[in-house]
Amino acid sequence: MKKVFFLTYFLFQIFTLKAQLNTDRLLNMGYNALYFKDYVLSIQYFNQIIKAKPYLEKPYLYRAIAKISLYDYTGALVDLDTVISKNEFIPLAYYARGFAYNRLEKYDLAQNDFTRALELEPDNSLYIRNRLEAYSGQKKYAEEFKDLDYLLSKYGKDTDLSLEKGRALVLNGDTIGAFEVMNNLVGSDSLDFKTWGGRALINLIMEKKDSALSDYNQAVKLNSNDPNHYINRGILLYEKKDYRGALADCDKAITLSPNNVQVLYNRSLLRTEIADYNNAILDLNRLLELDPEMYEAVYQRALVNQQMGKHNESIEDFTKIIEKYPDFVPAYYARSVSYQALRYKNLVYKDMQTIVKLEEEHGKNPNKKKDIDIEAKVAQETSSSNSWAKLFTPSANAKKENNFENNSVRGDIQNRDVEVKIQDDFVLSPYVKSAQIDKKTFFSVSLNDFNRENGEEMALRFVNEEVPLTDALIQYHFKTIDNLSDKIKRDGKDANFYFLRGINFSLVKDFSSAINDFSKVINLKSDALAYFCRAEMRKKQLEVSVVGIASEIAEKDHVLGSYSILTEKKFSADFEIILRDYDKAIELSPDFSYAWFNRANVLCFSKDYRSAIENYTNAIKIDRNFAEAFYNRGLTYIFTGETEKGIADLSKAGELGIYQVYNLLKKLRR
Repeated sequence: MKKVFFLTYFLFQIFTLKAQLNTDRLLNMGYNALYFKDYVLSIQYFNQIIKAKPYLEKPYLYRAIAKISLYDYTGALVDLDTVISKNEFIPLAYYARGFAYNRLEKYDLAQNDFTRALELEPDNSLYIRNRLEAYSGQKKYAEEFKDLDYLLSKYGKDTDLSLEKGRALVLNGDTIGAFEVMNNLVGSDSLDFKTWGGRALINLIMEKKDSALSDYNQAVKLNSNDPNHYINRGILLYEKKDYRGALADCDKAITLSPNNVQVLYNRSLLRTEIADYNNAILDLNRLLELDPEMYEAVYQRALVNQQMGKHNESIEDFTKIIEKYPDFVPAYYARSVSYQALRYKNLVYKDMQTIVKLEEEHGKNPNKKKDIDIEAKVAQETSSSNSWAKLFTPSANAKKENNFENNSVRGDIQNRDVEVKIQDDFVLSPYVKSAQIDKKTFFSVSLNDFNRENGEEMALRFVNEEVPLTDALIQYHFKTIDNLSDKIKRDGKDANFYFLRGINFSLVKDFSSAINDFSKVINLKSDALAYFCRAEMRKKQLEVSVVGIASEIAEKDHVLGSYSILTEKKFSADFEIILRDYDKAIELSPDFSYAWFNRANVLCFSKDYRSAIENYTNAIKIDRNFAEAFYNRGLTYIFTGETEKGIADLSKAGELGIYQVYNLLKKLRR
């Protein structure tokens, strides 16, 4: 009940006022996109309106709604502050800002905004309902009870309000009062599965497990769609040794909430207990896809693989645990068992020596032993089912998609999983993906002359998503290289021939030849674009070398921890050469924003995050709409622990068109 879905209310308000608003076609199109939950598209329309008419408050308000729907609460707050600064008498603006503050757990600010909204629009039940969450977050239960009693007296029978009152009573320590509320609710509304589920949970808290099971049975009989009911009933059935029933409840809970970590973990434990190892592994693999850092799942998978005789896989997982918790003795014991099974006597001896050493250290340092016991307890919890589902808290996760079909940005993109990595370097290419952000190309006289001379067929643009070449295009570019080579034989002083051939070499991934051609251009004339392109080719060439080194180390040593240090030492001179080329490009063209951006990426790659931030900032100063620079600077801030700055930059990147950012913002706000 607390997380009231507010968008429907907003849209009702929007469309009832729509006829009264003398808006243009863009605003109407923005409304339509917002209604159909095409939030990204709506943001783009509102961006255009704001750019043309920044004095209007409505586009900021509706853009904020779209951002909230995309979990971009920080960006929404910026827009809502703007709305309120323009007009402090719009209750919806305070309501939306309060909603965002609630999601950010800034409950005191949320309370103030809901109260202000109620001053402007008294008795609005939606504002009061959301203020309940703000009170609860601050543990102001007396104020919450006052609002609840007011709403109950005004609206009479209301299951959700009664459930909220029961929840608040439990949190306030009044279990008996909570049971009385739930018991009365069951008597007055016995056909609603939520009432039975509410009383069941109070029974659990009171250790009345048989009564709880009976209530959950009734909730399920009424076709409950709450996965928590099945999770909790499954645990009760497990305790009664009804493994088949418990497994069926796990299956149902996963059907209702496919990415629910708790139920997937519980089912893996249950399957392990009944020796259904293959399916247990499937659940654990899925868990680790959802959360690669869930080390109890890694540990459990190692144990299951060991049971199945898959000792290599088991050793790999035990090693991950040891790398994370190097003082965790049970992992060494378990790994030594698999080493023994594979007859790796030296490795068994090494693990046993480590165990002896650790146990001696634990004996000398009781506090350290205590810490290790805590870690052991976490791992040992894999032998029993997980805890009860949270009180009245929906656990269903949003549906996730693993890819962007046709790079679509329509619909609920905030629920699509995306890879968290910095945006790639910009390069010059004649090919642009349809999903490439539409932005003004950095103006260069030499590039402008080049494009005019070569025509639209080979017009170059700055892109950071390169298009894979088809066989036909590859053949075309090889043929072009041959033709240009013939021209160079006849006239070796024309820099454009070398530049164009360098671009063609880059497209067919012949980096060395491309570097040579861009160097020839530089020898013939001092050109910022040539330095820029040569730097990028050198960086790509370096990346290939790094991957080769990484593969070699992985095969020989199995220890990648020293890889980054080795790489930095080995390639420090290469980094310096790349940076010098970007420096020269910037010297020749100080407003070359893409050069600043690419230079920042190199600094990130070499882990010089502070300098990288400065370079991204320089790119942003030149181009205030440089979405990729905001995105990369945001991630870099997060790497350095400045999370709020990072979130602000990511929000801006989303506003400017990097729509995948909203999935990341959603994860950061969980």
